[in-house]
Amino acid sequence: MQPSYYGGSKEQGFGVTILYEGTDYEILVETVCWLPGRGVTPNGHKNWGVVVGLDGMETNINWHRKDDGVKLGYAGLEVRNDVMLTCGQTRTFMPDNIHSVRNERDTSALSLHVYGRNLSQTGRFEFDPASKAVKPCPTRERSKG
Repeated sequence: MQPSYYGGSKEQGFGVTILYEGTDYEILVETVCWLPGRGVTPNGHKNWGVVVGLDGMETNINWHRKDDGVKLGYAGLEVRNDVMLTCGQTRTFMPDNIHSVRNERDTSALSLHVYGRNLSQTGRFEFDPASKAVKPCPTRERSKG
């Protein structure tokens, strides 16, 4: 692993290094470095994906959407299960999956992500389970590898 993959934004709680972007946004390959004690709220990618643990351990929490998605800005979620991702372990996502990620360790965790479409082009979303709100996912800070 290159040392540059381990960088991260203290504001975001993670760092993303883009390794490959396909023309017309059809494929995205990147590493994600989860800073110690940080993570992201529940989110959906509207896209298929494969994640491989490279270093450290991250916790992926799978969520189930209880409502039908008809009410704009509203989503009722409940935790389905947790998946621990360590070196060499993989996890897959389908377009309707909702998950959150946490690094509960005191060292960074690194994973490799492959998506069928660049995440900036999917219209992805994030959730706030406490307020039952759903909104567009903010633009994330990324660097080229």
